[in-house]
Amino acid sequence: MAPDFSSPLFTGSTVTRRPINLGGQQGSSSNSSGGSESLVERARKEREGREEARKRERAAARIQAFTRGRLEAGATKRALRAEYDALLSANSADPATVVHATRLLVLLFGEREEGDRKRVAGWCRAVLGPAAGSTDKTPLLFSLYATYSESWSVLIRQMAYILFSQATNQPSITQAPLFLEITKILCDPNSFVKWKVAGRKGVLPIEYLVQRGFWEGLRKLLLAIPPEQRSHPALPAAIALSVLPLKAFSTTPAPKSSSMTTSRPSAPAAPTPQRSSVLQSLTLSILTLPLLPHRIPLASLTSLISSLPLEEILLQPTLSSSFAAQLATLDAEQAAHLLANLLAFAGKRVAGFSSGKVLAGYLGMVGSLLDRLPEGLFKVKKEEVDGEEKGKGKEKEKPEVIIIEDSDDEGDEAEDVDAVQRARERVGAVVQKDQDGDTSMTSLPLPSTALPSAPSLTLDARTLSFLNILPSREHLTSLLALSTRYSSTTRPSLATFLIALLSSFPTHRDTILNTIMYSSTSSERGGGLLRELYRGYVRSSSLGRLLSTDAERGSVIIAALSDTKYTSDWSTLILLSELYSRCLLTLGDDEFFDSQGQRNPLSLDEVTGLSGVLRNLAFVLYWMEGAVMLGSEEGSEGREERKVVGTRMGVEALRTLCTGLLQQIYARDSRRPFTPDGHWLMTSQFDLASFIQTAIYEDQKLDADDADDSNNAPEDDFDDPRRRRLPSTLAKSKMGLSKRQLAFVSPRLGVLNNIPFVIPFETRVAVFRQFIENDRTRLGLERGRYDRRKRSRAVIRRTSISEDAYAHLNGLGPALKGTIEIVFINQFGEEESGIDGGGLFKELLTSLSKEAFDTDRGLWLATQEQELYPNPHSYARESTQLSWYTFIGRILGKALYDGILIDVRFASFFLSKWLGRQSYLDDLASLDPELYHGLMILKNYTGDVESEMSLNFTVTDEDFGVSRTIDLIPGGSEIAVTNENRIQYIYLMSHYRLNVQLEKQCSAFFAGLSEIIPPRFLSMFNQAELRVLVGGVDRPIDVLDLQRNTVYGGWEGEEAHPTIRSFWRVVNSFDATQRSKLVKFVTSCARPPLLGFSELNPKFAIRNGGSDETRLPTASTCVCLLKLPAYTDEQNLREKLLYAINSEAGFDLS
Repeated sequence: MAPDFSSPLFTGSTVTRRPINLGGQQGSSSNSSGGSESLVERARKEREGREEARKRERAAARIQAFTRGRLEAGATKRALRAEYDALLSANSADPATVVHATRLLVLLFGEREEGDRKRVAGWCRAVLGPAAGSTDKTPLLFSLYATYSESWSVLIRQMAYILFSQATNQPSITQAPLFLEITKILCDPNSFVKWKVAGRKGVLPIEYLVQRGFWEGLRKLLLAIPPEQRSHPALPAAIALSVLPLKAFSTTPAPKSSSMTTSRPSAPAAPTPQRSSVLQSLTLSILTLPLLPHRIPLASLTSLISSLPLEEILLQPTLSSSFAAQLATLDAEQAAHLLANLLAFAGKRVAGFSSGKVLAGYLGMVGSLLDRLPEGLFKVKKEEVDGEEKGKGKEKEKPEVIIIEDSDDEGDEAEDVDAVQRARERVGAVVQKDQDGDTSMTSLPLPSTALPSAPSLTLDARTLSFLNILPSREHLTSLLALSTRYSSTTRPSLATFLIALLSSFPTHRDTILNTIMYSSTSSERGGGLLRELYRGYVRSSSLGRLLSTDAERGSVIIAALSDTKYTSDWSTLILLSELYSRCLLTLGDDEFFDSQGQRNPLSLDEVTGLSGVLRNLAFVLYWMEGAVMLGSEEGSEGREERKVVGTRMGVEALRTLCTGLLQQIYARDSRRPFTPDGHWLMTSQFDLASFIQTAIYEDQKLDADDADDSNNAPEDDFDDPRRRRLPSTLAKSKMGLSKRQLAFVSPRLGVLNNIPFVIPFETRVAVFRQFIENDRTRLGLERGRYDRRKRSRAVIRRTSISEDAYAHLNGLGPALKGTIEIVFINQFGEEESGIDGGGLFKELLTSLSKEAFDTDRGLWLATQEQELYPNPHSYARESTQLSWYTFIGRILGKALYDGILIDVRFASFFLSKWLGRQSYLDDLASLDPELYHGLMILKNYTGDVESEMSLNFTVTDEDFGVSRTIDLIPGGSEIAVTNENRIQYIYLMSHYRLNVQLEKQCSAFFAGLSEIIPPRFLSMFNQAELRVLVGGVDRPIDVLDLQRNTVYGGWEGEEAHPTIRSFWRVVNSFDATQRSKLVKFVTSCARPPLLGFSELNPKFAIRNGGSDETRLPTASTCVCLLKLPAYTDEQNLREKLLYAINSEAGFDLS
């Protein structure tokens, strides 16, 4: 700052002095603080400025030094290049000159200098030739080792690095193939053997490269060349280089075997640490390349396959925990490509594995890689499956597929589709297991929980073709055969692998399971494996012992789902359940109960033990898990479902599997008991009374919102029978809830609707009755009992009961649940006297059932056991007849709703359809014994089915004497039944007879039934129990029970009256048939109520019929009333009573 010369205080000094206040007064605080702050700020800026100046000086010095260095280095390199060019320009191959030139080249080489790359290429040509004037044809590259051993070894390592890095960093340069080829020559141990090189010093060239990014460079090179350029000249040398480290780091010599057998390959010796590192790097860097078999020439591919130590690679995860951890951290894309390449190289060579350890390593590595892939990756669209399975349709352009195998046999993918899968696709249905464990074929889509979400990974079709080797029949057959040879060391690994395979390939599920069960190489067609899994692994395992104990240890069972010590145990149990469930699908009852055990893989005692394990597990999963197990519902997509430890199977899927198999076994036990008494019951786990109360409460809570909707409906809706309908919301909730949703909402409802047989039948009936009462209350139906204005009224002519009932009652729909007032018109056209208190409607149901189920009417047919089922003929499929089926369904539902027993016996397979289940092979025996017997002969036939039976895929129907042939599959008349496809034929034939022919009739019937009885109410029972629910229990009449629950009218002293005492003595003297006739005479049903006569509504009653002893006893079945004259002679009473019940005289004689 310049001095101010105009100031009067100028003293001639140019130094600025700090002002000093001599007055002793301080400035304002604001001025003082402002001055100090500005002073500090100024000092700080000055320091920063000085520091910045010093930095600039240092930076300038460094730049200058660097520039001078670069200039000097450039000048030096130019001098070296000139010297190098001068040495080689004379075309001298003098050894000393070559060594000096090589040293110069290492010093002067620049990465981006095009001239240097040319110099390296010239050096390559120079060293590949012999020394000048030498008669020895050994190239200088190798002959110089003898004279310049140590220095030449160092120079060659450095040149190898230069050559390799140039080729891999810039694969597009023209010298890349040459550089890689020379690198291969420098690194190949065989080159030194060939040219008899001795005296090498230090690290080998290949070791030197491995330490300096060899695998990363090689991977970068191969990725830079597109698969379409598989003829690229650099590829052969690159692939050859990839296996050279394996030659440099050999295995520890394997001990010589004393065995003279040489047919099997020897197991690989233990690798050294260096070789293990090479194997792991090769796997993670090269074998994870996308489409590796499609990237390289065929000759190089063959060479790679022959040099690749696959068995050593497969053993690495078991030998190195760090490598196993690295595999576990691969992303989905890397895992998919590694798996595809392994399958391309090893998938067809599984049968040649040298030991069980190698097979276990293969199964473990493939299984772990499968678990890295996103769920749903292999889920194809249904039309794609149809296209594959229909086979020889319109040919599509297919991508080139390379399968590396030892044989020339190219397996036919079309043959991989199993019989059941083909059958279900032909009929356009989805196969599911119903509550009895039978196959259920429905056109409805699978629940959303069964379909995995869309994968986030998109793979090339050629990669998918390699991955599809996994579920192929040929691959699985080889695995099973080899695993059988080494069963003691491979079964747990096989189970874990197969579970991963089933989870990853849902569309190949049938192929996988059927290949395991019915492969010709499987021990006893899969039975041996199944037996081995149960006896050797499930029954004796820690998990098996845990699950065999009482389910009171439910918390321990839940904890075991996540305990890693049970990993292999869960896999074997899951696989056993999958296989045995599949086995039971086509195992007839005659085979299941075969005492010789030729067809059933497990003895009945073993089946009992297995069912105990499944029962305890399924019960705990329903009783204890609830919402925690099922995960989140809608709106909580981020919450993952709990998985079974060591698998991709969710706990819900495990529960579904166990439930399905448990139901299959229970269905067999229901048809022909083989388990001990009380085997299925779990009543020790809870109090039955509290179970009933809680189940009813949960049912009420489940419908609370819908009940509000129902209560808000106008009362007028119930006044008009034509408008009386269930509220739509209520109907939807009551009939549309899945078993999964019920289990989620309520453990008790989950048990009742999925494994109801663990609850005593009587308890379930009590729950059913209470559910009905709850339904009455929700709908306000009690009002109709006491207010005639709320009732529907129907006038029925006794001469036309069916027609009038159809006309008046069919239009009521769900309103049929309410009270219906019946007025009968006699044969003279007069209205019968009396007020309907409920008895007349019961009389109507009784009379109507006799007419509606009369087989002469054409709607029903009877089996040999006189059990009814819908008529399958075309007449019964007409719209008019279908309307009658709907009406009959409503009437039967009304009988169940009101607890009225109907004297009709339905076929078991038809009753199972009430419960939403499809019928299969075993049900065919009750419908058509001859056809069933023929199909069983076909199934077990040991000869040539095609030539000796001459069957095709058709079925013959006969309507009114006219026969017509129907194809079971498109073109079925041209497709012969063979040993291979006979299971498909059996499946289709039984499905046609039991399901297809009856589909419309059954659908119409169930539509009417479900309007009255919600399906979930019936799902608590099996078909045998449902038969009891409809018609009463099929057992002798308990006279003592009947006597205890009888009411009297008009008898002085009631039971003490002499006539009454005589009556009971006479009844006690009746045989079982006569007692049944008496009960039918009074109640219209020959069988007693399920829970005894205390459940009969109205009560069994005996009224004094007067003193005229010449009259016969009469009955009013509508009110369960016996009008008995006051007989004084017991013998006369007996004769009159027998006459009445045998003549079936009733209300009409009173």
